Amino acid sequence: MKHDFEELITEAIMSETPVIVVEGRNDIQIYNYLVNQSEKNCWVEAVENIEGYTEGSGGVIDFITDVQGKLEEREENKKYILGIVDRDARYYRGEIPNLESLLILEYYSIESHFVSTNNLRKTICHLTDAHERLLDHRTISYIESKLHNNEFDNLYYIALDALKVACDEQYIGIVSYGLEAGNIFSKERGKDIIREIFKRKSQLEAFAEEHEITIGDLRKIAKGKWILYVYTNFLTHLIKELHIACDNDLINKCNFCKTKVLNKCLWKTKNNYQIGHVHGVVSSIVDGEFDYICNRIKLLA
Repeated sequence: MKHDFEELITEAIMSETPVIVVEGRNDIQIYNYLVNQSEKNCWVEAVENIEGYTEGSGGVIDFITDVQGKLEEREENKKYILGIVDRDARYYRGEIPNLESLLILEYYSIESHFVSTNNLRKTICHLTDAHERLLDHRTISYIESKLHNNEFDNLYYIALDALKVACDEQYIGIVSYGLEAGNIFSKERGKDIIREIFKRKSQLEAFAEEHEITIGDLRKIAKGKWILYVYTNFLTHLIKELHIACDNDLINKCNFCKTKVLNKCLWKTKNNYQIGHVHGVVSSIVDGEFDYICNRIKLLA
């Protein structure tokens, strides 16, 4: 049975258990984790479970808009309801609503927050025997340059194409945000998509300049599931080659390789990991990228 929004708010206030309304089923686990990190007693609910609202950011925004009257009855009421939505393309369409009880993510979606230097450090240490002291600036630069000069560079133009589709009704793009990562980056279609998109490179760069977008904004324009897919796929292959980079002195050389005991290299993986396992490790690391979300949750009752 779905909740009536009046009953939902009343119950939240009466039970002193704030409700965090999110876009859908896939968001519930991560936001419950962030609630625990924030040491708050909150209930996380998908908006589609509230009578009259559909899943997605639009549903959450409609809900928070509709409850404004109730929240404004007493200042205290605002501590019992919070809606959280992805930033997605609305920022570049000028459609960011100004609602006090609505948190809009800083990046395209929640998955985007897992892609960070700190996550990279912890993931590599989890999957290999390397310790954090081995991951010096030179090593991190080597890894991130390979990522940014290849996979992320391609993803940047893919994301620009999708964003232009979302912002310009006249533009017929190669991809759209509705496509799954597996469809875009598959061996069958991936090269064709990149080839077609790079034919529009100058047009997409003009669009980026118009909206003041650079590759540093990748997490803001690339769909979260896309960037996480590209990132974990890259790491799955990279970690299996780190011992070779160690032997060739391309990264911080471990003491075993310094003494030519190559079979004991600390950069070797602990197992023959596949993308599913690496994805699980990456998406289990909740670090400082999520702090602003936890800080907003902490303002609830």
